[in-house]
Amino acid sequence: MTFEIIEMDTSKDPNETTEFINNDGCRPTDEDKKEKPPGIMSFLCLIWLKRRLWLLPILTAGWLFLSFWVSYIIAVANNHVEPNFPYISHTAIEAPERCVFGQMVNIGAVMLFMNILLRYLYIKTSLVRKTIKFNSRWYKINLTCLVLGFFSAFGLSMVANFQTEVQRAPHYVGAGLAFGLGMIICWIQCAISWKVHYKLNNKPVLLIIQIVVASLLTISALIFGIAKGIYKARQHAGHGTKWDVLRQVYLTSTISEWILAIFILIFTLTFIPEFKRITISDPQVELVSDQEIRVIVDESTPVSQANGSSVTDAEEGRNTTSTTT
Repeated sequence: MTFEIIEMDTSKDPNETTEFINNDGCRPTDEDKKEKPPGIMSFLCLIWLKRRLWLLPILTAGWLFLSFWVSYIIAVANNHVEPNFPYISHTAIEAPERCVFGQMVNIGAVMLFMNILLRYLYIKTSLVRKTIKFNSRWYKINLTCLVLGFFSAFGLSMVANFQTEVQRAPHYVGAGLAFGLGMIICWIQCAISWKVHYKLNNKPVLLIIQIVVASLLTISALIFGIAKGIYKARQHAGHGTKWDVLRQVYLTSTISEWILAIFILIFTLTFIPEFKRITISDPQVELVSDQEIRVIVDESTPVSQANGSSVTDAEEGRNTTSTTT
């Protein structure tokens, strides 16, 4: 699979683009630039999306936002939840809304990780282009963000599959991974943008947007955590319910949760300008003959092992000679 960044050359016609570098840090060869007929992988990977990867953040945000509202509408229509801002997870406790919510959010979790993966590849390639040494801490920070992104997406899938009223422990673990790690990832992405877009390219616009969104996201997370903590503590102490004296704090926690989720999706949209410069080609599959496999195995045999075999053979030869004598 070839991963390329399209770079605008200011010394040429502004309407022209130049393919600059691929995923292994090398300039694309003439073979890479040849137009190839679409294969089966093209259709499996959505052929129209390969050179329109900027649509991926839009599709991801739209899909997850739709999944929240579809389950909410179904739950309200079946009188399974109150229509006045319930918790997101409370809209997916009963069937059929929990089935729809689980299916859609699982797909959305995969799409969300695809965004993190593409951003990781983009940043890695950008650092290579700027001749940043491979032992630089920014490569490690970028990789760390990728790993955290996987666990955050996995947590979102746990939220979808473990209902809050039935399996609280795994549901809350998943929520912590999805929202907690999601907030941390956003700030790490801001730090990476500071390095790539501001320090190296002196382009602060995207960085400013990401910092603003991450700040609002963090404020929403703090309000949500504090409000829900107060609500749960007072409810367990018997000081009221969400229908009477605790109504205000309850709505504060639920509304802030919806806002938190929306800001995470908005942060995903900040990847659009970068993804507009990315193209991905089909992965190339090559068949290797049995003879070539044996050659590869022979070449990969350690020298020490080969020397050890030679020594053993020599010793066996001496033992045989002694016995014969």
